Amino acid sequence: MSEALNLYRLQSLDTKIDRTKTRLLEIEKKLSDDSRVKRAQKNLGKAEAEAKQIRIKLNQIVDKVEAQRIKRKTTQAALYGGNIKNPKELQDLQMESQALMRYINQLEDEQLEAMIEYESAENAEQQASKDLIKIKGTVAEENASLLGEKNKLEADMERLIREKEAVLQSISQKSLSLYQGLRKSKHGIAVAAVSEGGCSICGQSLSPADLQSIRVSNRLVFCPNCGRILFKE
Repeated sequence: MSEALNLYRLQSLDTKIDRTKTRLLEIEKKLSDDSRVKRAQKNLGKAEAEAKQIRIKLNQIVDKVEAQRIKRKTTQAALYGGNIKNPKELQDLQMESQALMRYINQLEDEQLEAMIEYESAENAEQQASKDLIKIKGTVAEENASLLGEKNKLEADMERLIREKEAVLQSISQKSLSLYQGLRKSKHGIAVAAVSEGGCSICGQSLSPADLQSIRVSNRLVFCPNCGRILFKE
């Protein structure tokens, strides 16, 4: 088997190994990325805080309404209880009762607005909670799929490394060093197949002598343009 063929096989394995490594790194990154869950948790926390503030505001208004109603009942009891005879005092009580009623009406309007606001905030909180549950489920499904792919890729990686080790036994140290240098300088492609009488990477046409050497010689032949090792399938 020619040295060029062995190097071509090595390149094919190295390319597959590189792709597998890249994909494994992508999977690890995705598995460690919990930004979607954190974002949903943050949205839920914000919705809960807003609902809590509005609930406190609503409770405060409710307490005010109740306090003013009690105060008005006391005023009404004094006004109609018969114990107060002084017309001026009765008039003051009447005016106080009316003022309290106006204030109660104002507070009840505020209470209604707060109730509507709280209902909206509560709905937003419930939706944020549902969104969080949904996102957690989606992430769990995706991670399960990614873990399955990761296990398969790791098994593939072990197989590829074994195949590479076997191929390396058939390559001289000199050719291997040359291959590794070209691979670094030629964007990972050190060996180019011959296609339609030329280099399949840069398209350079080859002379009949070069084509003949590639077919029959065990020595390495290089593309006169890009400098890659040439291999004829």
